[in-house]
Amino acid sequence: MKRQSMEIYDTIIIGSGLGGLTCGATLAKEGKKVLILEQHNLIGGCATCFKRKGMLVDAGLHELDWGSKWTDMKHHIFRQLGLLEKITLIPLPTAWSIKESHTPHLQITIPHSKSKEALIAMFPHEAKGIKKYFRKMKFQAYFNRRFPFDMSFFDFFFAPFTTLWLFGLSALRNRNVGYMLDSMITDSKLKRILNINITYYHHDPYKFDWNYHAVAQANYYHQGMYVKGGSQELSNALASIITDHGGEVKINADVVRILLDEKSKAKRANGVIYKDKKGQEHIIFGEKIIANCDPNIVYKELLKDLAPSEYALDSRRVEKFSTKTSLLSVYMIFDTNLSKQYPNMDYSTFIVDSDNFAKTFNKDTMNQFETSLEKRDFVFVNYSKIESGLSERDDRFFGVMTTLSSYEEWDNLSEEAYKAKKQVIKKAFETRLEEMFPHIMSYCIHSELATPKTIKRYIRTSNGTPYGYDQSFEGFWGRGRYNSKAIQNLYFASAFGFPGSGFTGAMLSGYRTAKKILNPHFYAKRLSLCVLFGAGVSLAIIECVKLLS
Repeated sequence: MKRQSMEIYDTIIIGSGLGGLTCGATLAKEGKKVLILEQHNLIGGCATCFKRKGMLVDAGLHELDWGSKWTDMKHHIFRQLGLLEKITLIPLPTAWSIKESHTPHLQITIPHSKSKEALIAMFPHEAKGIKKYFRKMKFQAYFNRRFPFDMSFFDFFFAPFTTLWLFGLSALRNRNVGYMLDSMITDSKLKRILNINITYYHHDPYKFDWNYHAVAQANYYHQGMYVKGGSQELSNALASIITDHGGEVKINADVVRILLDEKSKAKRANGVIYKDKKGQEHIIFGEKIIANCDPNIVYKELLKDLAPSEYALDSRRVEKFSTKTSLLSVYMIFDTNLSKQYPNMDYSTFIVDSDNFAKTFNKDTMNQFETSLEKRDFVFVNYSKIESGLSERDDRFFGVMTTLSSYEEWDNLSEEAYKAKKQVIKKAFETRLEEMFPHIMSYCIHSELATPKTIKRYIRTSNGTPYGYDQSFEGFWGRGRYNSKAIQNLYFASAFGFPGSGFTGAMLSGYRTAKKILNPHFYAKRLSLCVLFGAGVSLAIIECVKLLS
């Protein structure tokens, strides 16, 4: 028997990832009655923490890119929501360091703010190209500085001359990272250093969109931050904004169907059915339904009563995107402070195979999936370098190894073969870590490996991707749609939307969807005002010319 709620919400959000939470918080602050339904027993999607051995393990957050207020929209969003009053951001000591397998005693360290100068000191013969790279990267970040609805009137008025044409040109060119690096840099080692953290974005720089790389990297080079207490604190803070403004966040609430208004001739979403922890079904109605989940789940599961032809206008856009990029992570707990045992160990250390690192940077060598999983570059994050707030005890410290992986590498294995492969791969990465930092495994009291299959089990995305669609297309063209064209009152807010993946991308996507819902006629109003203002200025100029003549 289904239980029907008599309460009608302004907005029902399916999923509590950062996109859904940010969308919900933005709407709630504007007086909308918001309900978030989360199938898991933790909110946050990938922005969650779980307990092991007396401490919190951060499932997803290594660092949050934190650019200047001129290039990073998060400053504006955090202020709008009052997030900085609810969380503590801890500055990270450097951008990252790199260590090679053949020379474990040497370390390349890239500082924040002075990244360009440090790289020029290391590669003086590439000074011109490095300056050009940082200039282009900063420029790209600058013209992505604001969504139109957050621009001042004059910024918006002059946007066609200062920003819009550049954004359009970038979208039409759709340059990839490999192409851009080749056009500015000749030294293969330097190109590999500039591309070292592709693990956080993509698997192939010759397919990875330059615009996304430039914006994120510009912000990372400026400053990296960690949320004290882990990414769960960020999720909880967003949820508290919703509840503080009269909204609700329900866990163990698994949405199984999106309801369509039977009285309307058009296909119009007006509610959902969800199952609680005991399997009881509940019917909830809402004016707007927002999917903070993989669009494939929406079309193939939640709208399964519709024929594919009825939502083909939407699904055709979805089908051209791939979801190949995922992660492998080894979560590790240590009984000693690694920063005291290894004083030179950075917060983030990229550990690379020297033979791979020495290869020429080109289309034939840079697809990370063509390197065997055991030899792939990986990052070790040493959370003991900062006051992370994760440990409940003085003798527990957290670290994680992360690299690229794909669902295909773990699919079609028996349960026994899957477990065996996990142990082999985990041991291989632990051995490589030990080679860089001798005896480190003697301090490790717990380690566990999470694969793309693990991610899929918890957040249900296609191929277990935490990133949404691969960033292989200019985001504006591929991810721009925030609402369904086939189903009225159905919207999307997640890493699968614009601008894309990562904590920042998901939050921006949720914020954008909320602002579009709150002010659906923004462009018509603002453009009309601009036309009137422009006409007035033109008439004033004409009159001045007449008087002067």
